[in-house]
Formats: sequence, structure tokens, C-alpha cells
Amino acid sequence: MKNRNRIIELASVREYDLVVIGGGIVGAGIAQNASVRGLSVLLVEKDDFSGHTSSKTTKLIHGGLRYLETGQLRLAYQLSRERDLLEQLAPHLIKDISFILPLIRQEAFFSLKASVGLSVYDLLSFNIGHPHQSHKRLNPQEVFEAAPSLKQENVTGGLRFHDAITDDSRLVLAVLKSASAHGAHVINYMEAVTLNIESNTVRGIECRDRLSGTNISVRCKACVNAAGVFSDQVLRLVKDKWKPRMLPSKGTHVVVPLSAFPTNTGLLLPNTDKRYIFVLPWQRTLLIGTTDNLYRGNLENPLPDADEMDYLLHAVNQYNGGRRLNRSDIISAWSGIRPLINQPGSSKSNGTSKLSREHQICSGPKGLITVVGGKLTNYRLMAEETLNYILSRFPQIDAARGAVGRTRRLMLGGWLDKEDYLTSTALIASRARKLSLDPATVDHITSTYGKDALSILDLVEQDADLKERICPEFPPLMAEITHCVQNELAVSLEDFLARRVRLAMLHHKLCMEAAPKVALAMQSLLQWDNNRLDAELQALSNSLSEQLPSPFISAK
Repeated sequence: MKNRNRIIELASVREYDLVVIGGGIVGAGIAQNASVRGLSVLLVEKDDFSGHTSSKTTKLIHGGLRYLETGQLRLAYQLSRERDLLEQLAPHLIKDISFILPLIRQEAFFSLKASVGLSVYDLLSFNIGHPHQSHKRLNPQEVFEAAPSLKQENVTGGLRFHDAITDDSRLVLAVLKSASAHGAHVINYMEAVTLNIESNTVRGIECRDRLSGTNISVRCKACVNAAGVFSDQVLRLVKDKWKPRMLPSKGTHVVVPLSAFPTNTGLLLPNTDKRYIFVLPWQRTLLIGTTDNLYRGNLENPLPDADEMDYLLHAVNQYNGGRRLNRSDIISAWSGIRPLINQPGSSKSNGTSKLSREHQICSGPKGLITVVGGKLTNYRLMAEETLNYILSRFPQIDAARGAVGRTRRLMLGGWLDKEDYLTSTALIASRARKLSLDPATVDHITSTYGKDALSILDLVEQDADLKERICPEFPPLMAEITHCVQNELAVSLEDFLARRVRLAMLHHKLCMEAAPKVALAMQSLLQWDNNRLDAELQALSNSLSEQLPSPFISAK
């Protein structure tokens, strides 16, 4: 990514074809698609990239199995195609994961319905160019071998199916890096505070740099609002009495140690309220989620509450054949907000699980293009549709029309093509062995940074102290701090520990133990004074304490 100060200098003296407001996965995808087509692009994000919804998902790139029950076949078909494509475009970051749906003796009708549903899922996923593994029926022994924690007396078997898992924040960064490589300017902590109107159309934005407190003015031919849960707030900048279009749904997740509920596979557990709970082995922990309820609180800082965490633990304990999970097992928790589309009558109910996950693109007041809804999995299609929509309404924007669909072939992670991926990963592994890095660390830097793992190894070769782990129990290295500050616009302690590496979302206690040495390294790189150092540590502590109050903190 380009230097932040240099981007600010350039942004204040030029006119962009397109300004994107929002640095989550949708905004990142739009910036990538536009820059690939030859547009000049500026993306601004008021917090950190993926700082809200896009870092707090269930980490799945999936075909939308649950949407079959609500009749959203088109969406499930679209998602399954994109899942298979993204596995090819980002093989280091998006990986196959198997799930088992346990079948219970007393639920014969559900077993039949699940088998039919997964057969439909297989048909929707059928792809000659990229064969997807069909579901398979398992006998009880096969189920218990894969998931030894399941209660044995009532399980008559299971259904194994496949989807994909990722690191959502790293996916956003990979797409942003791709956009930057094609000329886009992307900048975090830059808040759009005013939209400038000329000839009844948005032709520029006034931004406040939240780091320096200064304002800059940016001119553009078109502007797109991809602010997710904050979309309505952006629309109010051009229409004071804007009627909210976004309906927020809160999704809470908890993390427990792998030892608390041993399983060698992902699990999809039907709950008594007819919802499903995911249990996912993720980065040496077990992720459990999610809730799905109408949210009326602070969009800036949604927090898990005790009832939500207990709900998730109870859902798993219905299937638990060993020691029951309790609050003391939780080592991390977080809540994210889904930006669902408001529908007539939907605000009258607390439940949002039945609401559509489809997206909408529209031209709002003063020609402001707005994108709402959607999923992590179909971000690329949303971006493609958005750019087509923009270009149809702003013919003055000169774009490379032949670039339409090029993102279908554009690999993420810095790889030029599949051969480059294979050659470079072999080189990374070879160099890492010479530096005596363990296999878990090699896998981590490759899956996290893609081809930039070579830059991490460069740093370790220059300073052997940088191959020390940040935290003994997890693989990230001290060298990653330098890389993320210099190349990924990490400007705060939480930027690094929560989103560049995921320690703050994996284990709160161990994260706080590691935080002082990370802060000292960032102090040296970013020239913080001691007051700033103390403030960064306190801000991280406050954030983690809010997400998981002290009665929940595990001593494990």
C-alpha cells in the first residue's frame, strides 16, 4: 500500500473518477474493480480497514446452505459459484473446510429434510471447471471419530459437507492491496464529513483526518457509499431527513480453547429455536457463532451480552458428551453488525434470521450511489454490478470496458498466477527452513500475507531477533509488526493485534500479555511518545474488557 501522507498530498490536488466511502469488503471490492478498469480511485475509511462488520464475521466463504430453507436459491447458487472461484483466486487464504451435521434419533423428518437440502446444495455447487465435494452420509463411528465431543447416545449418524473458511480481515487487506497495485489510493482513519454538491450531483467530499485533525477536500466525478452499517449516516450528509434503509442485525461469537470441545471438523448444530450454530476450528481455537437479532444499540461499538454468550454455550452443550462448556471457558468474544436491507414490517420483529441477505445498488439523493446488504462471499460480484451501474449513469467516466470480468482471473495475495503461487510458496518454505522457522509459523505467514511472506523473511534475515513469536502459544512473529506498519497502514496497537494478526480476537488474556512488547515496537516505528504508548495500551485493555467483562475471562 502507498504511503499514507503521500496519498493525502495527492488526494487534495487532483480529481478522481471515483471516491469510495467505506473500507470493508464491499468498498475494497469496488476499489479493486474500478482500478482494474482504469479508473482513478480514492477509498476513505473513517476507522481502520475492516474495522467493523468485515472483521467480525463467522469467517466462512460459503454457498449459503441455510438460505435454501428460506427459498433464496438464486443467492445460494451465486454464493456457491463465488466460493469455488475465490478458493482459486486466494488459495493461501481461502481453504476448504468440512462440516458435519449430526443426525439425531428423535428427528427422523429433519434427517430426511437435511439430506434433500444437501442434495440440492450439491446441484447448485456443481461446477465442471472446479469440482466441489458432494455431501456424504456418515455412520455413528465416523461421526464420533471426527467429533469425539458429541453426545453419543442419540446420534444416529451425520452428513458431511464442504464449504470454505478464511480470515475476513486479511481478505479485505488482500483486496485493498490488489486495488492499490492497480493504482487505487486507499486510506484509513479518514472520515467523510461533508459531500460537496455541484449541478445537483455529488462532485467531491470534505474529509477529516482523524489522526492529525486536519481537513482535506477531494474532487470526484462520482461517489459510492459502501459504508455498510453506516450507510444511512452517509446518506444523511446529502439529505437530512433520509429514511433509514439499513436494518442492523447483531451477530455475537465466542471463542473457546480447542481442548474445551475437541473436534477435528467443523460442526453445524441445529438449535431448538430452528437456527443453526457453527462450531469452527480456527487459528488454534474453536469459534462458536452466531446470534442473529435485531440491534438497536450503538453501531460504533456493539458488544456481546451475557445472554448471547450463554445462548451459544447452551446450543453446543445440547450436543456435548463431555464436560459442559461454561462461561469460564470463553477466551474471547465479539459482536458484529450485519447491514441487512430494511423491508416492510421487518422493524416490528426482534428476529432477523429470515431476512434476505441479498444486496441492493441504487442511486440516492444527489446522485450518490449506495450499496447495501450482501455477504462476504459475493463481494466481487457486488463490486462488478456496482461499477456497471456507475458507468451507466456517469458516461463522462472513461473506463477500460474490456476489463469487465477481469477480477475473475485476478489472484489475490500478490500471486501472478497459479504457477507463481506454487513456485513462491515453495521458495517461502525453503527460506523459512534455513531460518529455522517451525512449520506452523511458515503456514501462518504464507496464509496471512501471501507473497508478502517473502518480505517477512527479509526482515528476519536482517534481524534474527524479529523471528521471536509475539505470543508463545500463537505463530505471529515480531517481524510482522514492522511489515504491517510499513506496508499495511497499521497505525494503532489494536489495528495490529485485532486485524493485521488476530490475537485480540483469539485470546484476550494472552493478547494483553503480549501487548506491551508489541506497543514498544510500534512506538519505535511510529515515533510515539510515552503518553501515546500508555494511551494505546489502555485503549486496547478497555476494548477487550468491554467485549468480555472480567467474570467471563478465562484463566486458561
